[in-house]
Amino acid sequence: MKKNLVILNILLLAVVSLAQSMLPVPLNFRPAYEKGTRSFDGRPGANYWTNSADYQINVSLNPRTHLLKGNGQITYHNNSPDTLRQIVLRSYTDIFRRGTMRDWPVDSADVGHPMQIDFLKVNDSAIAISGERNRLRRRGTNMFLKLPKALPPQSDIQLNIGWQMIFPFKTHLRMGAYDSTSFFVGYWYPQIAVYDDIDGWDIFNYGGLQEFYNDCNNFDVHISVPKHFVVWATGVLQNPKQLLPKTIYKRYEQALTSDKIVHVLDSTDVATRRYEVNPGALHWHFKAAKVPDFAFALSDHYLWDMVSLTVDPDADRRMTIHAAYKASSKDFYEVAQIARASLDYYSQELPAVPFPYPELTVFNGGGGMEYPMMVNDGSSSRHSGTVHVTSHEIAHSYFPFYMGINERKYAWMDEGWATMLPYELQHRLEPTYDPIQRSIGRYTAAAGTEMDMPMRVPTIVYGPNAFRPSYRNESYSRSGVAYLMLQNVLGKERFRLAMRTYIARWHYKHPVPYDFFFTFNEVAGEDLSWFWKPWFFDFGYPDLRLKNAEQKDGLWNFTVEKIGALPVPVKLTVTTADSNRVSIDASASVWKDGKTELVLRKKISGEVKAIELGGPHIPDANPEDNKTILGK
Repeated sequence: MKKNLVILNILLLAVVSLAQSMLPVPLNFRPAYEKGTRSFDGRPGANYWTNSADYQINVSLNPRTHLLKGNGQITYHNNSPDTLRQIVLRSYTDIFRRGTMRDWPVDSADVGHPMQIDFLKVNDSAIAISGERNRLRRRGTNMFLKLPKALPPQSDIQLNIGWQMIFPFKTHLRMGAYDSTSFFVGYWYPQIAVYDDIDGWDIFNYGGLQEFYNDCNNFDVHISVPKHFVVWATGVLQNPKQLLPKTIYKRYEQALTSDKIVHVLDSTDVATRRYEVNPGALHWHFKAAKVPDFAFALSDHYLWDMVSLTVDPDADRRMTIHAAYKASSKDFYEVAQIARASLDYYSQELPAVPFPYPELTVFNGGGGMEYPMMVNDGSSSRHSGTVHVTSHEIAHSYFPFYMGINERKYAWMDEGWATMLPYELQHRLEPTYDPIQRSIGRYTAAAGTEMDMPMRVPTIVYGPNAFRPSYRNESYSRSGVAYLMLQNVLGKERFRLAMRTYIARWHYKHPVPYDFFFTFNEVAGEDLSWFWKPWFFDFGYPDLRLKNAEQKDGLWNFTVEKIGALPVPVKLTVTTADSNRVSIDASASVWKDGKTELVLRKKISGEVKAIELGGPHIPDANPEDNKTILGK
C-alpha cells in the first residue's frame, strides 16, 4: 500500500510539473490538484465540493426615512472536508462606516451609517455581539463569528439574525435611491462569505471597486413596503394574485406566456394609482433557487412592461422578462424587447446555453450593474448605449452568476465575457454600432504601456488610481479582445463547443482561471499555452508590421513581421489600379510555433497600388507601419 502511495505521489508531481511547464501554476493552487478538487483536464476533481446556504428573510424598507430592517434564518451547509471554527459574514454596507477603508467615493451625507446587528443566535443559542464575551469581531466589511462549537464536515448550522441600516440617500454605488420613491436595493443583508478549496474563507474587504464572490444559495424573502409601491426582485413572485388588483393581475398573467410586450402598468395606471396593493396583502414574497445573491427594487410611479421567451425549446421552458422604468426614460420603452433579443441570442447562439433562471428584470436606476435575475441600468441618450448596457449586464447572468466566478480576484473571467459575448448581437440590434472596434480601440490605447497588466494579476490588488488605465483595461478591454482572438484561433464552432463544455462542467461551482484554460485545451485537442501565456500571463502587446511586398514568378510575396508578443490574426487588403480589393487572411494560430515572420503568397491580377495590413477588428499597438503605397 505504501509503495502504491509513493508511486501515486511521483505520478502526481510529474503531472504538476508538466502542467507547470505549460503554464505557470501558483503554489497556492497546487494543494487543490493534490487533494483532487481540481484536475488538469479542466474538470472538477473527484473530491470537488462547494458550500451553500438557505436564506429565509423578512425585510421592510421605509422610503421616507430610508430605514431598512431585516431578520431571518440562515442555514449554512458545510460540504467541505474541513472543520470550521468560525463563520465569516459580509456586511457590504459597512463601506459607509466612518473610518472604513474605501477605494471608491461615497457621499459624505451617507458616511456613518453602517449595518447594525440587533441580535444573533447560533442553533438557537444567543451570541454576545458586544462586551467582553463578544464573539462577533468586525473588520472592514467582514464580520468574523467565532462559533461556540466547531462545525464538522458534512454538517449544517443555523444562524438567526436581526439587523437594520440606513439605506444611502445620495451615493449610487451599484445601487441607490434614484428619486424620493424609487430604490434599487443591493448588498443589504448579512451574507455568509465563500469558503472554497483555494483560499479557504474569502476575507477580502469590499472597498467599492472590486465586485463580488458568492456561493450558490437559495432565498425565500418577504418584502414589506407601503401599499402603493411595486416591488421587483431576484426570484419569482409567489403571491401576485393576492397583491395585484384584478385588471393588473390579468395583464401580469397574460405576459407569462406572451411573445409580445404587455404593458402591465402604463402611464394611466400610474397617474390614477390603480396599482395599489389589495387590502390585506402585507408583503411581496419572492423565492429564488440556486442564485448567488438577492437584490430588489421598488417604486410608486414606474411603468412596468413584461414579455416571455422560450429559452429551451427541447424542454418547452419559458422565462419572463420585466422592464421597470420612469415615464421620462424614452429609451426604456424598448428595453424589454432588447432584453428579450439578448436572452434569445445567449440561449440559442452564443454561448448557446438556455438561460438558467426563470425571470429577469431590468430596472431603470443608474449606471449599469448586474445582479442575479436583476439589472440596474441608467438611461442612455443613444440607442447604441441602451443596446450595449442592456445586453452586457444580462450576459453577466452566465458570468459570474451561473458560473460562480470570483469577481474580486478574476474580474476578467466575467467582465471580459460580458464584453465579448454580445459583440455580434449588439451590432445586429444597432447596425451603426461596432462594439468590436470600440473594444479594440480602448485596448490599444493602453496596450504596451506600463499600466497594461496581464490577466494573471489578480484584480483585487488594484486601487482607485488604477481604475481607468489598469483595472478596466484588464477586466474589460484586454480580456474581451483576448476572447475574440481565441475565437479566431479555434473557429466559431469549436469555440462555442469549448464554451458550452466549460459552462456544463463548472456552473453552480467556482472555476478558477486554470479550469478555463485546461477545459479549452481539452476541447481544442491541443495545448494552447502558446496563446494563453502571452495574452493572459505576460506583459506584452500586439503589433504586426508589413515588412516587405514583392512580385516574383507571377506571385506576390507579402512578408509580415510579428514585433509584439501577442498573437493576432493576419489580414492583408490589396488594392489594384482598377479599384479591386483582394483580401488575404490567416488565423492567429500561424504564430503558434514561435516564428516572428510570415510570408503570404497570392496571385493578383492587375497593377497593385496599395497594400494594407490589419483592420478595425485586429488589435495593433502601432498601426503606422501597416500600409504601403506603390506607384508614387
